Amino acid sequence: MMKKGQEEIVGFIMVVVLVVVILLIFLGLNIRSGDNPILQDSVKARQFLESSMEFTTDCAIGYIPAYARIGEVIRECSRGGRCVDGRSSCEVLNTSISGLVDAGFNIGEDNPIKGFRFRSYYSSNSSNSEEDIIELSRGQCNNSLTGSEYLIPAFPGRIVTSVELCS
Repeated sequence: MMKKGQEEIVGFIMVVVLVVVILLIFLGLNIRSGDNPILQDSVKARQFLESSMEFTTDCAIGYIPAYARIGEVIRECSRGGRCVDGRSSCEVLNTSISGLVDAGFNIGEDNPIKGFRFRSYYSSNSSNSEEDIIELSRGQCNNSLTGSEYLIPAFPGRIVTSVELCS
């Protein structure tokens, strides 16, 4: 037989466990349902970068039917390369990124995204130097700034492409 004190302790522990479980469920629901604009903008920037790197341009680097994706054009631009039709790969990159930004974001003073900055640069593994490949910006960046980066291997270093959104 259990003593009266032991029964009360078991009951107290059950109540404490029940309250803790309810608080954890409540806390989990609040965290998931809360809108965090910084997190959403970072996700938007990352998704924009990932999808834009796979966007096919009108620049063929090797031969005409093999049109290059933006990621390949960025690498070719860093080398000073040209498309098969003679255009500069940097010119094609600038035009393609501008078109993607216009299609992907409403940028302006009356919109949630006030400004935008796209930058690609080559970073060598052996030194801390950065060599700009392309930099585009639009709108005003006065308030909060969020963004994301995408890395492209380019031996002996890497190409870092970043997007920053200003709200």
